[in-house]
Amino acid sequence: MRYSSTLVAALAVPLLATARPIRRAASANDALVFQFANVLEQLETEFYAQGIKKFQDSDFQAAGFSSSVLVSQALSTIQGDEAIHTTVIQQALKDNGADPLICKFKFGDALKDVPTMAATARAVELVGVAAYLGGATIIDDPVLLDAAASILTVEARHQTVLNIMSGSGSSIPAAFDIALTPPEVLSIAGGFIDGDCNTGITPANTLTITNTNPQVGDLLQFQATNITGTDGLFCNMMLGGMPFALSLPLDQCNIPPGVNGPVMVWVTNDPTPLINNVVDRDTITQVAGPAIIFVDTQPEMLGQMVRGSGSNSGATSTETTTISPEEAGKIISSAATSTPAAGGDGQAGGNGAAAPASTPLPKDFTGPSPDGKTTVIGLKQVPKPAADPNASSGAPASASSTDSAAAPSSSA
Repeated sequence: MRYSSTLVAALAVPLLATARPIRRAASANDALVFQFANVLEQLETEFYAQGIKKFQDSDFQAAGFSSSVLVSQALSTIQGDEAIHTTVIQQALKDNGADPLICKFKFGDALKDVPTMAATARAVELVGVAAYLGGATIIDDPVLLDAAASILTVEARHQTVLNIMSGSGSSIPAAFDIALTPPEVLSIAGGFIDGDCNTGITPANTLTITNTNPQVGDLLQFQATNITGTDGLFCNMMLGGMPFALSLPLDQCNIPPGVNGPVMVWVTNDPTPLINNVVDRDTITQVAGPAIIFVDTQPEMLGQMVRGSGSNSGATSTETTTISPEEAGKIISSAATSTPAAGGDGQAGGNGAAAPASTPLPKDFTGPSPDGKTTVIGLKQVPKPAADPNASSGAPASASSTDSAAAPSSSA
């Protein structure tokens, strides 16, 4: 049975039911944070809706995902969460005497293909986590703070799923996340807003890092409306859990060893490192930023199983099964005897003679079969059980210890 979004939202409202402070109007801070959250949730909802509508199974397969069903289910679940968040936050705003903003968005090249969409979604969810963390410091009503925190935890789950879907990232790259102020968040997300959507917040100057897929050791290249050189400017690279950013001269802004996962990057006009909390962070010295980069140096098996290739490689899925020694012997024997000689047409050698049968595979063989269609993993020789002494004298003698193979795994 399918439920309308209105009904689902109604079921979700008890989360805020006791938080419905219809007894009083929301404070200016509370209204600001929830209005801001309302815009971000609309942005996320629309982003996923457009991406899901645009891309087909073949697009996900071409992007290297092992299963198009897996990725479409994950994205649909995330989109549904964001839609419910939007509905509930807008109702909370109305209950607290505020009119929710309704905004329009444009995503352009962010949805040009599946790899770009997945990378953008990963950044968008990180911004969502950072926004709720930063907003928590200025919410006055503790009940509304509790409601915002309950959304934050779900945004963090989304972030983990998208880290896995990157195929190259760590699912949980750090023990701590980074909080951003509303102006800092808008400097990243504001480019997707189309037309009038006055949140009452002035965004920080947008910073763009022009490197493609920056890695450890790379010198970051920057672009912003008020940056024309490097003299007197500094880059600040911040990771989760760091008490303050790493501050370097702008022309020496190389990614240091040991970095893994998301990095927030600012350009400042002062060498003093930015503090990793939104209460004490100096906003006066910020020239532009932050910008987000992902430096994936610790890929995990889980991500590689979901997405064997982190790029638009056209990779296809591989399934692994375990078969018996007898089945393995038949497959290997068949593959070996049917392999054509080099230079032939598949039936005969280069001189027109029939292709000779291949020699048996050696014991302890591991690797692809001659036809390349079967990968043998750990084929080993093991002894057979001793013959039953009570067996009839006419029973065949037990085979030698080298005649039987342990059940190998084969990947077709």
